[in-house]
Amino acid sequence: MRSITKPADDLPSSSTPGESGQMLFAILFIALLPAAGLQSAHASDIRVSASVSSTHIAAGQQFTLTVEVQSREPRNVSNPELPELYGMQYLSSLPQTSSRYSLVDGIAQMTYRFNYTLLAMESGSYEIPSVYISVDDREYQTRPVYMRIRPSGDDSRPVTRRTRRPDMFLELELSEKRPIRGQQIVAEIVLYFRNTIEVNTFHVTEGWQTEGFWREDLNRSPTRRPESVILDGTPYRRAVLNRYALFPTRAGELTIPPFSIRASVRQSGRFRDDHSAFFDGFGQQRNVDLKTSPKLLRILVPPSPPSDGQLISALGQFHVERTLSQDVVKLGESVDVITEISGTGNLGLITRPVFEYPASFDTHRPREVIERNERSPQMSGSKQFRDVLIARNAGTFTIPDNTILVYDDARRRYERHILPELTIEVVRDPNARITIAQDHRIRLTPIRGSVTWTNAERPPVWFSWWFWFALVIPAGVFAYGLRVHQYQKKLSSDDSFSRRERAMDKATKLLKSTSRITGTKEIYGIIHKVLSNYIADRINLPNAGLSDRQIVEELRKKNVTQPVIRRVHVLLEKCATVRYTPYPSSRDLMTNLSEARRLISDLEAEI
Repeated sequence: MRSITKPADDLPSSSTPGESGQMLFAILFIALLPAAGLQSAHASDIRVSASVSSTHIAAGQQFTLTVEVQSREPRNVSNPELPELYGMQYLSSLPQTSSRYSLVDGIAQMTYRFNYTLLAMESGSYEIPSVYISVDDREYQTRPVYMRIRPSGDDSRPVTRRTRRPDMFLELELSEKRPIRGQQIVAEIVLYFRNTIEVNTFHVTEGWQTEGFWREDLNRSPTRRPESVILDGTPYRRAVLNRYALFPTRAGELTIPPFSIRASVRQSGRFRDDHSAFFDGFGQQRNVDLKTSPKLLRILVPPSPPSDGQLISALGQFHVERTLSQDVVKLGESVDVITEISGTGNLGLITRPVFEYPASFDTHRPREVIERNERSPQMSGSKQFRDVLIARNAGTFTIPDNTILVYDDARRRYERHILPELTIEVVRDPNARITIAQDHRIRLTPIRGSVTWTNAERPPVWFSWWFWFALVIPAGVFAYGLRVHQYQKKLSSDDSFSRRERAMDKATKLLKSTSRITGTKEIYGIIHKVLSNYIADRINLPNAGLSDRQIVEELRKKNVTQPVIRRVHVLLEKCATVRYTPYPSSRDLMTNLSEARRLISDLEAEI
């Protein structure tokens, strides 16, 4: 901490040097106390991270180390302090810096990014240590980054004669050759082309079906620019077209099928590929079909886990934390037990950990939230499980500690993440008038003092609800039965009433019978019969001997609306004249059947 002193001449003459120093220290402490609180409040939204463009590369290739600082407001960020590296080296100690401001869903975010170009030197597994960076004069550090460098070629083979590579080809490069079940495999679709070739566009020509793998798209991560590489002594340009995260779902031999694209290229000279001879011409644009070779992988079974922990199917580099939404809750309120797993690996396959909760809490359906880092070259982010608990009794309760097992695929071993015990205090709400809480414990309290026995007078039976219920139900059933009996008796004795009540059912059955008839003209005859008989039954007219004009006149006498009368007249006339039509259309037939049903429904409400 920097010390602040004041010249002795400025001090009051009545104060001794010791008293003046104490007063000055107290004034400084009071002045700096709000600033320290503000700094701790603002520092909680600062996040620093480090990532590489690829965690599995070949010796001699270049890659990018990115250090990123995220905050909700602008900060004073200094250049990172670079750690010492093994197996790789910095090509430049000066980074490429950039800053970006974004506003998403009303939340502002400021991002500072520092990019360093590194060169892979020796094959093996390496760790990029934590990078230290100062933000607003406060030091932060990133998590270590693990990566592997593979040999650039097999030096044991004779190099006297090598197969000439094509000027342009497509490769499927995998981060793991012998993965275990559930481990993340970063699959990169890489295009290699000579310096004289210009690639304009490309598109995928066939769907990529990765059977046996759960696949995640990583194409939203930062796209790297083409880099220069040396293959068998020949210079090439290397560009990553697509990037995916593959997670094998079963052990054994699995095959990754070919990935096909069609690229539009321009060549300044002659161009040769694997599928054709030389393309003649200078600077002409052509379409080239490229395909990767299938990859056969042997998926291993994960080793047996230790017996002192709980498995949640997590494979990768993860950090597990468990917290409470609040430590003190009121009786009847809810509290969330938040378990957050953050890092890199099979984020989507992680299962919910199971904890033992006190019997005084009701557990409800848990919630699951995944926040994925879209700009990461791997599947990374955080997965959060929220168990909702509701307190039924007041008191202090403890959720016991738990050990979660995570398989670290970089170190090839299980890592134990110990979750400490959590304490919840449940209090009664003093402002609540009534507190309802279930208590399964039986409490027997003796009654002390004298007891007086009295005979309680029972109210009359007609004051009980069941008495009136027993009377109303039989009376209602009797009234309903009597009404049904009178209705059936009137149907059998009154012909006009019977015709009127059964007219609708009779017409509906006749219209349904047309589905079994193939003759179009015969169906029109049934439509005419149905409509005329329905009107006759409803108005109590004879079923035979009435012309269409008489039926229309009877409808006018019954004060049927003019639009309905016009529709009846048109349909009856259509049915009468269709016999003279050579080939009635089936489409008109279906339209007229629907019109007949609508007319009967409309007439039901008017006559």
